[in-house]
Amino acid sequence: MPWRIVLWALLLGVGVTQALAAERIDINRADASALQQGLTMVGPSRAAAIVEHRQQHGPFRRVEDLTQVKGIGKAIVERNRQRIMIEGGKPSMDPVPGTVPVRPVPRR
Repeated sequence: MPWRIVLWALLLGVGVTQALAAERIDINRADASALQQGLTMVGPSRAAAIVEHRQQHGPFRRVEDLTQVKGIGKAIVERNRQRIMIEGGKPSMDPVPGTVPVRPVPRR
């Protein structure tokens, strides 16, 4: 009986990992509908504003560039950081401006 629980937990973990990977949105290619469905706190007007901003100013280079869109603030960007990718299929892990980068501590 315990092996069934372990198997179930493993399958659930794989499903969650796949679901999280599937939720990433390329903010330079997604249409308003995909942005609205894939990003938290982004409804129809914010999604349309993202698409409009992208059409007028070109592609986003960093996740933080989303704050240039009317209605998108730092809180929305941070809440969605793990869901966003920028061209190339990699999640954007750019450091947040104004923060100190974490560096490894040398061992003695």
